[in-house]
Amino acid sequence: MYTADAHMCAELMNPDRPAWKDPQNPSDAEKASAIDGFHAYCGRYEIDEANRVMYHYPEIAWSPNYVGTKQPRPYKFNGDLLTFSDKVTNEPGVESYSITWRKVVPSAGSSSNLSLP
Repeated sequence: MYTADAHMCAELMNPDRPAWKDPQNPSDAEKASAIDGFHAYCGRYEIDEANRVMYHYPEIAWSPNYVGTKQPRPYKFNGDLLTFSDKVTNEPGVESYSITWRKVVPSAGSSSNLSLP
C-alpha cells in the first residue's frame, strides 16, 4: 500500500509455502522454508517522475540488511494500475520481475492507497 503522506508497505508471499506440521512447534527447516517464501518491508517512498523511478526507503524489513537502503523501482502508470518491472542482477535464478498494483477507492475517512489486484 502507498499512502498520500509518502509511506508505503509491501508484503510478498509465495502462496505455495507448505504449512507447518505442528503449528505450535515448527522445525528449524520449516521456519527457514517459511521465511524463504516471504518478503516484507515498510518505509518512506519518493517518486522521480523525470526518470520514471520510485524509490523505497525501508525503515522496517524482514531482512535486517534491507533497513536504511534505497530501493529503486522503475515504474509506469496505466489508469489505476501501477507496475514495477525491471531486470534482476543480484538474485540467482531470477531474470526479471513485474508487479502490478491497483488503486483502491478509499472508504469514508481513510486516505488513498494502492493494493495488489
